[in-house]
Amino acid sequence: MAKNPALTRGELKKLARLRLKEAEHLYRKGLFDGCFYLCGYVVEFALKARVCRVLKLGNYPVESKSEKQYFATHDFDRLKLLAGLQSEISAASDTELFENWSKVTEWDPGLRYSPVGTCDKKRAAEMLACIRSKPNGVLTWLTKRW
Repeated sequence: MAKNPALTRGELKKLARLRLKEAEHLYRKGLFDGCFYLCGYVVEFALKARVCRVLKLGNYPVESKSEKQYFATHDFDRLKLLAGLQSEISAASDTELFENWSKVTEWDPGLRYSPVGTCDKKRAAEMLACIRSKPNGVLTWLTKRW
């Protein structure tokens, strides 16, 4: 299996946008499980791009054992902390953003093992809305900060 490359901030941003297009396409085709699954990576890549910006990193660090210890994660709350967004994404600062964030954090990479049909049209549509609604969709909000 190939080793994951260290991606630049720009590459992470491109991947976030691409995964959103792919998720939207899957939704239009009625493939709701895949749509929901890819939406999680949209948010993950956007958060990792923000981490690169905040920490002034050329690449998102995943090469060494010590880097992996801190940075190799799919946990949105951990990434939110690394990205310096802990206080900005809270119920006190913005209720709508916090509600969208709370729904998005239901995602887990382990969903790839879920049985076909686990995610229905309504749930996939809700996930898409939570990441792309304006002005408080999670991705919409993050793109102003990445």
